Amino acid sequence: MKRINSVLLKAGLVFSAICLVATLAMAKEKKQKHSYIKPTITAEQAISNVKAALPNLTVGKSFIKTGKRGEKKLEVALVLDGKIVSKMRLNPATGEILPKGQEVFVNEVLASQEQAVKIVQQAIPNLEIASVSLGKQGEWKVDLTLKKMVVASINVHGGDGSILPDWKATKDAAMY
Repeated sequence: MKRINSVLLKAGLVFSAICLVATLAMAKEKKQKHSYIKPTITAEQAISNVKAALPNLTVGKSFIKTGKRGEKKLEVALVLDGKIVSKMRLNPATGEILPKGQEVFVNEVLASQEQAVKIVQQAIPNLEIASVSLGKQGEWKVDLTLKKMVVASINVHGGDGSILPDWKATKDAAMY
């Protein structure tokens, strides 16, 4: 009886080891499938394309969104050739342009949407290009700064260098 238990224990350990190795191999294979797509244009070319597009950048619709905790978000779309390519977020209480990624928890919007559009309109000529990073789909993400502060980014197709629409901002502008 002890011998059978010993054999079963060893067989169980071997089976567990095989399962562990198979799981790790599958995880590694899955991870490799999600690697970055290599772009064919360089970061410098992406920056040049955005620099050339900046003079044609215009202000689109402003909209107010409500966050998960009831906070208000005031955003203004940036438009190029009739397509929303990015957005800028403003403080709903003051109308001040916020750094990209900064959240302000305000429950009441004191700055008007018309005021927000004017503020962004005045800021557009002062936008500069700061840096570029690579997105997961092989697109270049070119950061736009205002007074050395990143306020928006524009995506550039990694293959043909075209400016890509911002689908999330387009959806938000349509909804609000």
